[in-house]
Amino acid sequence: QTAVSWILYEITGSAVLLGLAGLARAAPTIALALVGGAVADRLPRRAMLYCTESTMFATSLAIGILAWSGRLEYWHLYVLSFVNGTLSAFSVPARQALFAGLVPKTAMQSAVTFNAVAVRCGVLIGPAIGGAALAYGSYAAPFWINAASFIGMLAALGAMRLPRAEPHQRAAPGTLWHGMQEGLRFVWEHPPLRVALALEVVSGLFGHNLTLITIIAKDVIGTDAQGLGWLLSALGAGGMLAMIFMVFAQLTRHMRVILYAGAIYCLLLAAFAVSPWLPLSAALLFLLGTCDGIWGVNRNTLAQTLVPDALRGRVMSVVVLTTRGSAPLGRLQAGFVADIMGAPAATLVGATVIAAAIAKWWPLRHCETDSHDAVTRSR
Repeated sequence: QTAVSWILYEITGSAVLLGLAGLARAAPTIALALVGGAVADRLPRRAMLYCTESTMFATSLAIGILAWSGRLEYWHLYVLSFVNGTLSAFSVPARQALFAGLVPKTAMQSAVTFNAVAVRCGVLIGPAIGGAALAYGSYAAPFWINAASFIGMLAALGAMRLPRAEPHQRAAPGTLWHGMQEGLRFVWEHPPLRVALALEVVSGLFGHNLTLITIIAKDVIGTDAQGLGWLLSALGAGGMLAMIFMVFAQLTRHMRVILYAGAIYCLLLAAFAVSPWLPLSAALLFLLGTCDGIWGVNRNTLAQTLVPDALRGRVMSVVVLTTRGSAPLGRLQAGFVADIMGAPAATLVGATVIAAAIAKWWPLRHCETDSHDAVTRSR
């Protein structure tokens, strides 16, 4: 993504065309996520990942060849973004469903945490590698490096020893539409999971995002791009601390942790909105990132623990839809509201909305998420 953004902006010089590349990737992922989850519960998940990862390998290799030959045009990058976004709609639910079958349920929290650590490390390291490849290599270099990374992923898939699915764990026959309905119905009929995902949507729409942090950094704190970098680094470091904590913590009341972390998150977000000092703002974002990371791990652990394997792909596709669908809309609404009333006020409004949602569902903090009877009583 770093290479695509940089090259596209160098070729076109247009911020609008640069933004459309993000839309080209996000739109198919959001539109097809539920379909991808239904397919992941009907077909062998490893075979699905072989297809998606090998296709991503081929597209990266093709763009690298076009760049190396001097024939790369900006619309090629749109095609790459759209194809990879479409493939992600199928690969992410399949990957989330596949790794859950590799560990016992008692180790699910640690597995989810290590998976989150791997994703965050990729987010932190990937842009640096892409930037270095562009700086010291050529337009083709980052795409060839990316293509090589898929070879390792394909080898890892081949080395996996997957448990044989029991007959009752296999998806029941039916149409794809029926399968998607089953996944949505499962989420709706389990209040802890339904509330956790609803809170994810609310936080994605009204929580912290790059738009608000950038405006506050420049207009309220009065810092420069380097200061913004420190703020974002503090946010990321807080998320990594959350991952380390969750590796060693043995938490079972996931709904309680989600609500408590959410309540603290609201206080930190409100404090960040009015903080005029860079060190204080960085400290607040560090703690906010920690709460956000704990929230996210417990949400995914809750989903992976409650769902039967036959529905795992469909339920995880709902998780993908809520997490990846709400964030772009949140940045959009944050920009509009900040333009009207200013970023600090927009951030305070967001914190208030999230706090109201948490207050509404606060009674669910006593729900035993691993107990079907308790789930039924909490409806």
